Amino acid sequence: MAGWLNDTFRLGWGAFYWNTRKSWFIARGRRGRCPCQVGSDSGRGGETGCEAVPGYRSPGRFRALCPLLAQLGNVDWVCSVDTAAVRPFWGRVAFGLGFAALTLTLATFLGTYALLRGIGYDVSPAQLAWPPAWREFRQIQSAFYLKQARQARTAGQLEAALLALANAYELNPSDYKTGLLLAQLWQAGQPLLSDPLFARLYRDHPAHRAEIGPAWYRALLARGDFPAIQHLAGESLLAGGPAPAAWLEAVLFASRQTGAPAPLAQLLRAPTLPAPFAPLLQVELALHTSSGAQRIRLLSEAAADTTDPFACYHLLRRLLEEGRADLVLAALDDPACPLRNRENTRLRLDALALLDRSAERADLVRQLLTQPTQPAVCELLSSHLAAHPDRELVLALAAKLETEPLPPGEAVHPQLLSFFGACAALGDADLLDTAVHLVNVSADHDYRTLTAARQLFTPKAPLRPESFLPVLQPLPLDTVYALYGHFAPPPPFPP
Repeated sequence: MAGWLNDTFRLGWGAFYWNTRKSWFIARGRRGRCPCQVGSDSGRGGETGCEAVPGYRSPGRFRALCPLLAQLGNVDWVCSVDTAAVRPFWGRVAFGLGFAALTLTLATFLGTYALLRGIGYDVSPAQLAWPPAWREFRQIQSAFYLKQARQARTAGQLEAALLALANAYELNPSDYKTGLLLAQLWQAGQPLLSDPLFARLYRDHPAHRAEIGPAWYRALLARGDFPAIQHLAGESLLAGGPAPAAWLEAVLFASRQTGAPAPLAQLLRAPTLPAPFAPLLQVELALHTSSGAQRIRLLSEAAADTTDPFACYHLLRRLLEEGRADLVLAALDDPACPLRNRENTRLRLDALALLDRSAERADLVRQLLTQPTQPAVCELLSSHLAAHPDRELVLALAAKLETEPLPPGEAVHPQLLSFFGACAALGDADLLDTAVHLVNVSADHDYRTLTAARQLFTPKAPLRPESFLPVLQPLPLDTVYALYGHFAPPPPFPP
């Protein structure tokens, strides 16, 4: 092995050394001693030894550089031409260099490919071999970190998942979905990182604001950052994007929680405000400066005049806040009421709860529970019971979910988390454990963030929604609003 390596290295430097000397010899007119022939020999072919082969373990290997070398008998190696015919063989040098470069390149390619695939990078041979495709390597790295993040989340390793997601987004900032997921995961424990990232995504990806905006709103709502909600929702409403009613609802909810009517007045002055929303904003603004009787009259008249389902639902909910559940029930019984069955049922349940008409309320809940288990019914009842807790009704819903569970999978997690919210509003430890069990069975793994949220309800100390909502995600908005109404009701209007 050592002899083979020695011969190989000698051939490497000898390719340049001997060909250079022979080229210089020819350039000088072949004067003087031939550089590659033994000087004491005759210089005739077949009689003159080769100066280059001493030291080779296998002198015949030198023929790869100089085919003029010949073996005399079985021992001596001589030059097969006269001194006048000695010449260099640069073509062989070029071929050897090309072959060595190709071999080295192929070995490097195969080694690099095997290394990258071994690490876990999903790189193809074409992406590695074609230099213009190398620009895609950042996306390949990003995909690798995304895979790591998914594995870490499945294993419940949130910190590792966050680190991998951050690396993935840094490598590929054009992938707004990765940035959005990172911002959503950060929002629970690191809002100082989450909000700037949401703002960057909202600014840099205007084509995807319909997806980024609601996710940002949910993050702000979970943390109770109502001034930021007023700014985001107002800007989105005036921008004329999709779902303007949802943004108006966000503005109204945030304004009610802060008790500050100024953002409503600013919206009314904005020239791009959708015209159908102006009357509702005017009513909402007037509530802050009206007496109790004036507010009730204002809301009743506005609810009777509107044909818009969103405005009607909002106005009747304000009447419930004023304690006039009787007027709400009368409006719901009116054939001209524009509300759909879902909204009608939700308001009816709330009104019956406020009027303490328990038997009628229980009958309506039983009617809903006699139907096959549906996610929408679970969400409707859970959001109602989060706003108006009742142990017997929550037990009835829990029994329904245990005997006729919702289909497994992440699609029903919001509804099951909504049921957890109803149990949290009731403050019942056994029912909270039941809710955690139902979610874990549906998810087919330990939902660790829910277990952490469950621990928050163990002590008897009062809770603010901001302390548990960030880890109860994804939670339906109706249930979020209901939990705020139960744990942190808005300040009353001025007398």
